[in-house]
Amino acid sequence: MSIEFKVSHESNLLGQYYSLRERCFRSELGLADFDGSEDQQDRHGILLLAVKEGQCVGGARISPHITLLSQVELLNLDEETCCMWERFVIDPAVRTVYLVREFVSHLIEVSREHGFQNAMVLSSLRNARFYRRCHTALGVPYHIHRPVPHLAQGAFAGLEHYLSVSYLDYRLPLRVAV
Repeated sequence: MSIEFKVSHESNLLGQYYSLRERCFRSELGLADFDGSEDQQDRHGILLLAVKEGQCVGGARISPHITLLSQVELLNLDEETCCMWERFVIDPAVRTVYLVREFVSHLIEVSREHGFQNAMVLSSLRNARFYRRCHTALGVPYHIHRPVPHLAQGAFAGLEHYLSVSYLDYRLPLRVAV
């Protein structure tokens, strides 16, 4: 059965997503104390989930609340049309390059549908480079701007952080992810 990508408010699926991100962030990022449960940003964000046979196998938060206002200004972005992609996770049992590209494609489409022209991402350099490859395959500009270790907060404070931007206002249709 195929994977469905959808914005969801279903409590069962959201609970699965929160549990999945907690497990993955603890094991893959080494954040032993990471609490993946619902937070304020989740309640005000758009939660895009990957669902297979009724089970959440991935998700990400599209947050209209920008915490990086100084960076928005430095990059000459419009705060009103900028979002943040956060808490991106795919279950390792089903994770493939194709699936991640497909998920990124849906992140782009859902963000565009909600009026966003840019999406900011904080990630490791390795992940930023991977996201850039996904965007390149989809024909959407993605730029890794700079390391921003001073922006790491809470449980993420010790991790590498690079600021990247997906330029969603680039209006060519998305290419098929292969």
